[in-house]
Amino acid sequence: MARAARAFQENQGTTVIRSIDGGLPNTDRGQLPWQSIHEGQMPPMMLQVRLRDGVIESFPYGDLRRIRCRDAGSIHIETFSSPRTIIRIEGRHLRELAALLGNAMIQWIEEFDTRNLDRPEHLPTITRIFIELLPNA
Repeated sequence: MARAARAFQENQGTTVIRSIDGGLPNTDRGQLPWQSIHEGQMPPMMLQVRLRDGVIESFPYGDLRRIRCRDAGSIHIETFSSPRTIIRIEGRHLRELAALLGNAMIQWIEEFDTRNLDRPEHLPTITRIFIELLPNA
């Protein structure tokens, strides 16, 4: 029993939710087209999608059925919601976003504003977000 108590004391102070911020070491987090949670924060209940035209839609993380990242430029998200919904995210350098979405660590994502032409090529960019409602089967 003393061994278990000592192991418990040695592991105090660690966080349950670990940060996976390692993909973009030299990037200012304010330049990303998404907001991830900070280390130690509780995961958000909903994913907020901000479209270029000003529309904001939110989806419960509990309804996300599948997240598929085909390559670093395309993410497909399927939901359990009624009606079933497909969210398709297109852009570049989105592999870290797919990993964060899979761990429910993203508060919001937003499309790139096309009026901002001076964005460097090495930064992750969401060029387009499509939200498609599927007919009930």
